[in-house]
Amino acid sequence: MTTPPGWYPDPDPAQRANSPSAERWWDGASWTGQTRTKAAVRGPLVAGVVGAGVLAAALVVSAVLTFGTGAGATGLPGDEAGPEPSSEPAPPDDGPGAPEEDPDAPGGPEGDVPAVGVDLPVLEGWEHDPLGPMVTTGKYKCPGSKEESCLRGSSAIVVAPTDTGSAEDVAKNDIGRFAKLAYSKGTYGGITSHEAVASEKTSIAGQDAYRVRWKIVNKTKPNAYVESVAFPHPDGSGEMLLMRTGFDIAESAPPLSDMDKLAEGVTEDGGGDGSSENV
Repeated sequence: MTTPPGWYPDPDPAQRANSPSAERWWDGASWTGQTRTKAAVRGPLVAGVVGAGVLAAALVVSAVLTFGTGAGATGLPGDEAGPEPSSEPAPPDDGPGAPEEDPDAPGGPEGDVPAVGVDLPVLEGWEHDPLGPMVTTGKYKCPGSKEESCLRGSSAIVVAPTDTGSAEDVAKNDIGRFAKLAYSKGTYGGITSHEAVASEKTSIAGQDAYRVRWKIVNKTKPNAYVESVAFPHPDGSGEMLLMRTGFDIAESAPPLSDMDKLAEGVTEDGGGDGSSENV
């Protein structure tokens, strides 16, 4: 077996001497030039979000959104209980191809890489994550683990695990994977059902994109909205990116309109970094 792609202790002694927690991205065949300082566990969305392995995400602050996210919300009082379970079954929790969570990834599932050259807007009440294109809001104790922190809302942009197919194909293939990582079984008891509330063409950073949004019912409240939006990198490289966003459905969560504002505010070349003016 070969060592899978992921973040590992930096093999460069000089880097480790300067920063004992330094990590370098291994692409499955060789070390890349991408480095980072290992982040503390954030929670499902864990404070899991990204993407990314960044989200996906994400939600659990445990760094789903390393970039996984695990947050979603309408912001309306009385919506804490969430929707009635839909007739459409939730994605299975295990099975062939079921992803593993990477609690140390920057925003999502293991193997996801934070996107570069793009960034998210910082809306009022939100914070920009220093690890990459990721914004978060509303830290709280996770329902399934009081030792971890979760987020009411989180959004991150990661490199799509595969850029094979159209933006529509990439988004549709990602949404179930992201939902399971952002609202993991260990933290929220598992997704019991979901309703597809949007599946449509859209635009991000001037690029043709495709959005899939689900409203999910968790065994342990809160319920949530999760969204995967796929779009080609605005630099013209052809690289496919994923914007993964999750909002709790809770009175203290951000309004669902913030999900649209985040997508509308994506910029190229870091124009939406943490120093940008709140929207």
